[in-house]
Amino acid sequence: MTGFNNEPPPLTNTDIAILSTLGLQKKLDSGQELSPDDLQLVPRHMLRPIRPLIDPQSERMVASGPCRLVIWDSPGDGSHNAAGAPLLFTGTANSMGIAYGVGAAAGTVAMNVMGARRAKQDAVQRWMDYIPHGAATVSTHGFYVESQEHGLLHWQWELFSTTEWIEPSTVELTLQTDEGSVRCRFLSDWAELVFVSWVQVCHPQHPGKYTWFHQDWIERVRNITGIDPFTEQPVDELGG
Repeated sequence: MTGFNNEPPPLTNTDIAILSTLGLQKKLDSGQELSPDDLQLVPRHMLRPIRPLIDPQSERMVASGPCRLVIWDSPGDGSHNAAGAPLLFTGTANSMGIAYGVGAAAGTVAMNVMGARRAKQDAVQRWMDYIPHGAATVSTHGFYVESQEHGLLHWQWELFSTTEWIEPSTVELTLQTDEGSVRCRFLSDWAELVFVSWVQVCHPQHPGKYTWFHQDWIERVRNITGIDPFTEQPVDELGG
């Protein structure tokens, strides 16, 4: 018979990434000069072999890991090319449709109605995969994403006008482009690192600077490690 295991569950990769990010944020806020080792949150062999492209002189790679990137967009613009008798989105045939035989027209109308409905649905904005499976590397100057579809992409922090923490491992960013702004969400164990890094460079007074974690996560880490993640002191010494 298997006995009960009373040991707490181990920290997950996400937990470790968040703890490492929190530690880096506190070091950055301390004002002390950081060494290259302070800025590297994963072992060197776990960093992707990417040449710094944003600032080759001073840029440092901080962490790498799997990621997903989604954008707020619509699959189509609502336009619909009707088959045979062109139809409006209401499904009403125009005058050209009168020349069709009843049987053929009925089939064409049904196809066009279905197509028009799909076109309407495709015009509705939603969160859509842009890079469903990628490899991210966060640097001191921005972040890189590699994928089979797009190769290597990179963005410097200054290209984003806003960044918000949404939930564990998810941040939402507003990217400024020549055509306007684009909302995107970055999902990764290192999403919090993207948030903290952008705040440090672009918005040090961000109101959500230390609100990117749930209370249940704090309690779980305290229970598993016996250490308070903020003070790095034993919980029993803090009366916890």
